[in-house]
Amino acid sequence: MRYLGTAAVLTVLAGCGGGEEIRRYRVSVDPAPLSALPASCFRGGTPPSSRVEDRNLYQGLVWTVWQAGKKDSAFLELESPEGGWRLGDAPPVMLSGNIIGDGDSFSAERVQVNEGQVQESTALHIVFEDRDTISKGVVELKSHCASCAGGSALSCEARLSFTAREEMLQE
Repeated sequence: MRYLGTAAVLTVLAGCGGGEEIRRYRVSVDPAPLSALPASCFRGGTPPSSRVEDRNLYQGLVWTVWQAGKKDSAFLELESPEGGWRLGDAPPVMLSGNIIGDGDSFSAERVQVNEGQVQESTALHIVFEDRDTISKGVVELKSHCASCAGGSALSCEARLSFTAREEMLQE
């Protein structure tokens, strides 16, 4: 369904002369840092003794970037891994959809508030550091909960690198 929405947006923009402003990327994200999270990401400050580590297995995603009218603003149509980005025992970062940014940097946050107090927050920041036909960048993830995992507070951050190949779009 997400691809159908992307196709519709691309068709409308291409028909309005905006086709050259759309960039679709096949993205490979290195999840290795998620296997070496700090103790602050786990209940009791202790990582589990048993875990699954993916070695040399990257997460493949599709991202589309398109101009939002002004040259200094663009949308990143973000695809995230199924189940979100897992950060130990902290809430997973499950943010997907359209995020507005400047074309090279995009940030989003989801906050759960109860009676005026932040209970959980998850955030991501995606930066294209070197944009070309083959682009490179980082995905910065943050997760915090005031009272999770048995009543204790947890806070976790991870920085994942990515490589993205721009696909040629047919009009």
